[in-house]
Amino acid sequence: MNKKIYINQNIERLFSLILSLTLILTLNIILTNTLFKNITQSANLRLIHACTEFVEDYSEAVEGKLNEIESTLDLLYAKIAYKNYTKKEIMSFLLSEKENTSIPFSFLAFSDENGIILTPDGTFHDISDRYYFKKIMSGSTKFCVSSVLDSMDDGTPSLVFARAIRDENNKIAGLLCAACTTSVFETFINEIKIGNNRKVSIRDINGKFIKHYNSRWTGWVFHSGIQNPKDFPETEEDDNVMEATDTEGRPVYVFYRELDLAMWTVAVTVPIAEFDAVKIAQHKYQNFIIELIVVVLSLLFLIEIWAHSFMERHQILSTHIDSLTHLWVRSYFEKEANKILKRYPNSKFLLIETDIRGFKFINQNYGENQANRLLLFFSKLLYEDTRVYDGILCRGYADHFFILVKVSSVHKGMQVFKANLKKIMALAKKAEVPFIPKFGLSFYLPKMKDEIHGVQILISRASFAKSTIKENALQQFAIYDDSLLQKSKNENFIETHMEAALANKEFFVMYQPKIDLETEKVVGAEALVRWQSPKLGYMPPNSFVPLFERNNFIVKLDFYVYDQVFKFIRSCMDNNEPTVPISVNVSRNHDKPEKFVHSFMALLKKYDIPPTLIEVELLERATLDKNLLREITIMLQKEGFKVAMDDFGSGESSLNMLSTIPVNILKFDRSFLFASDSAHGKLDATSETFIRTLVDLGKNLKKETIFEGVETAEQRDFLRKIKCDQVQGYFYSKPLREDEFMTFLKSHQ
Repeated sequence: MNKKIYINQNIERLFSLILSLTLILTLNIILTNTLFKNITQSANLRLIHACTEFVEDYSEAVEGKLNEIESTLDLLYAKIAYKNYTKKEIMSFLLSEKENTSIPFSFLAFSDENGIILTPDGTFHDISDRYYFKKIMSGSTKFCVSSVLDSMDDGTPSLVFARAIRDENNKIAGLLCAACTTSVFETFINEIKIGNNRKVSIRDINGKFIKHYNSRWTGWVFHSGIQNPKDFPETEEDDNVMEATDTEGRPVYVFYRELDLAMWTVAVTVPIAEFDAVKIAQHKYQNFIIELIVVVLSLLFLIEIWAHSFMERHQILSTHIDSLTHLWVRSYFEKEANKILKRYPNSKFLLIETDIRGFKFINQNYGENQANRLLLFFSKLLYEDTRVYDGILCRGYADHFFILVKVSSVHKGMQVFKANLKKIMALAKKAEVPFIPKFGLSFYLPKMKDEIHGVQILISRASFAKSTIKENALQQFAIYDDSLLQKSKNENFIETHMEAALANKEFFVMYQPKIDLETEKVVGAEALVRWQSPKLGYMPPNSFVPLFERNNFIVKLDFYVYDQVFKFIRSCMDNNEPTVPISVNVSRNHDKPEKFVHSFMALLKKYDIPPTLIEVELLERATLDKNLLREITIMLQKEGFKVAMDDFGSGESSLNMLSTIPVNILKFDRSFLFASDSAHGKLDATSETFIRTLVDLGKNLKKETIFEGVETAEQRDFLRKIKCDQVQGYFYSKPLREDEFMTFLKSHQ
């Protein structure tokens, strides 16, 4: 019979303690080594990230400088585009313009399609074998930057920047060239000041230095024995880094990036000793860290037990915290916010409500897990900004968050909000699932303490402000005030009465004459819609058109205007009254060209109106889909209509638009005339030059030109002087009703 061995209780406890301590010690040793490695690697990675980020930022700054040069060449090109200048005339023009450019060019020159270039000293050179010439003449790019070349004059290392020149048939007819020495360009590049003082160099494809931290190497080639780095820390980024020897003979890491606009490489050299220093510094603390971790792990073990017990004893705390974001819930937020408002009744506060546009769509299409990660990311962005200003924050429900921040003034509060908004919007675009938040704001001021009896009122006001944004993607926030409430009431009234107003013919059309500057005769008119409401009175377009564009009622209103205009023209024709072409606007909501043109033609045929009496105006910035504008334009022109580009020059890409959308008429926005007007309407030299360039561009492209908003004789005389075709504006006439317009037309035939 075997005897059972009974262990003393104290021995059992001691055995358990030794086992626990052994496990903890083993864990400490493992974690110590791991932690040390991680700390060292983290330090190296921070250094790598800083170097990589510096190269990226510096490269973007260099490309910015190249863009500046490209823009300068574009401006020079715009002044000579499509003009039948001889080579000598172009060269003379370039010589006169050289000193006016902000870029330190050594010379400007013109090359024909055969590569023959006329230099400033009057001699001809053949550049047809140059890379930049072949690149541009192939049509693959309009702008090209050379490698380091020897100057044709004295052999000085130089750079050439070239831009394509096209003839009236849009074929490449040569190059506009600008050159500067590498030393001058290096001075130009040295204007870039980014971050810490790293050793930066720029090489061309042949290895020649365009810029070097030691200027004596500029224009020279240095063979550094570059190779793949050994024992280099692994990163999650692309490892654009090589191991090399610098010009001073030291082993270095070279972080580099190739530019998009030129076949250049930007590099920063970092001594390998700088990385070694990180390891040495970390080794000094290794023993200290080992001892510290042993103590910390033991304490953490005890703290974990205590924390677990504490959370069990304070289960009520879980009702205050949102389980996903670990922010306060709304009920606790309101309780604490009311305490703050009572504690500081004479202070100013900003209440913000925010949510994510289309969050339901994100939830449905990406799934709950992805949506929750997005909410957690957004909550962290809000928390960081709120914490800086000692505010309080909660998650209300779903994607709704509420923030209360104490502010010194409304103006200061808005400054801080807009700065944080800019940062949040930039980070939101880079999120795993990009999103767009919207915000509603309300302020608490001391004078409101008798009006606002709790944070709930501030929340309701912020929510109402946010609701007014609706689907307007261009508006990121709204601020509650009494006018906002009245605006909401007015918009609600308009939306509930717009159908009846259309049926009751409360909308009417006015006509603003277009005047031919050469003959001073009326040669056309623009149809403009107005609304005379029995309850709201006379309303200008800006009080209802934006709302109709949002709710799509503008489509019905457009065809109502077309009907009224066609009916008016038909009446004039039947009564043998004088007629002129009337232009009508096409809103951004007509997104189906075939359907629009079909309906437009059906209405025109109903009144038997010739297309020559109708002009169609398209708004340049009406839509992001330029193909849609092109399709509508071509279809209307096939039917015999003239098409105008309204507000030309005020959009984001006017010159590019001209190459894709073949309109007949360029209509320039009134803002150009008032950019720098004096009280008497006299334009300054800069504005005159710009307007003259716009009109010349239209003439060279064989487009009719018309300016809106002419209000003074000085403006009229200047536009007549530069050969603008037509104008419209209050100098001649305000928009007129049908009978008034007919009287005006008869008196100006």
